[in-house]
Amino acid sequence: MPQYAIPHIRLGSTSFLEPVDYVPGFRHAAGLCEDVSLLVMMVGEAYQYLISAEDVREIARIADGEGISVNIHLPYEHSFETEDGARRMVEDVAKVAERTAPLAPHTFVLHVCFPSLDNVLLGPNPKKLGVTLEQRELTARALDKIAAMFPGPEYLAVENLESFPPDFWDVWVQDSDFSRCMDVGHLWKDGWDPQDFLPSWLAKTRLIHLHGMEARPKATVSGEILARTLPETPLRTQLRSLFGPAPRDHKSLHNMPPSCIDSVMHTLWDAGWQGVLNIEVFHTEDFVRSHETILRSYDRYLARSNAHA
Repeated sequence: MPQYAIPHIRLGSTSFLEPVDYVPGFRHAAGLCEDVSLLVMMVGEAYQYLISAEDVREIARIADGEGISVNIHLPYEHSFETEDGARRMVEDVAKVAERTAPLAPHTFVLHVCFPSLDNVLLGPNPKKLGVTLEQRELTARALDKIAAMFPGPEYLAVENLESFPPDFWDVWVQDSDFSRCMDVGHLWKDGWDPQDFLPSWLAKTRLIHLHGMEARPKATVSGEILARTLPETPLRTQLRSLFGPAPRDHKSLHNMPPSCIDSVMHTLWDAGWQGVLNIEVFHTEDFVRSHETILRSYDRYLARSNAHA
């Protein structure tokens, strides 16, 4: 039995709640919750950092013994900006998919990223700085090749990233059979309201990343961030007043206003969502405090439901 759970939704964590290697990190996380995201973020130019077959076998044994499920966060050392970058992304994913196949992952999370566009699409000339038609087409071809490596295209979950408009990935996801990994923490970091996207995204969302923020003391804020021209909204104003213009994310949810937590969690419970909720933090204490925060939200959810009964 997991030590931590939440009502009606499968609870997950990252495989690196402590600064240890793959196997001890996974073993620790597997004892806490029902699903673990195995973070295979780097493989190296010569695949020298690719998780070993021996480690995968041990992780499979742990997962089987604990009765937990596994998802894979794919590497993003390359991008989709060029033909060569997209080719390397496909090759990296192929290596990881083959190596982790014994784990029977239910989802593979992918960053479809364009580093040269970080922040600029939220700046003063966003329409002039989008991806080109050639980039759109080569990305579409690469995603089709990646999805073909999995049991079905829905196993590929494209994650929304900070510094980009949330609808940036619609061109590849909306009319395809790919899934979404909805990163709520990334939305909050840029001041977007998850409620604006949950109704249209939830049906295709297999995995949700949930994490809070904290202020970054004496941070040097880049010119790109200062040049953003995002519309002023009550939520954006509130979060900026709490955390500043460049907060650290992947922190405990207990830092977030209860209204932010409730807005997401109550929607998921109302919808009967059946995916995995991953508390995407990298410290055990942050995981535990985030779990407590979600349970307090559930208490408010029950009180609201009873009041309307």
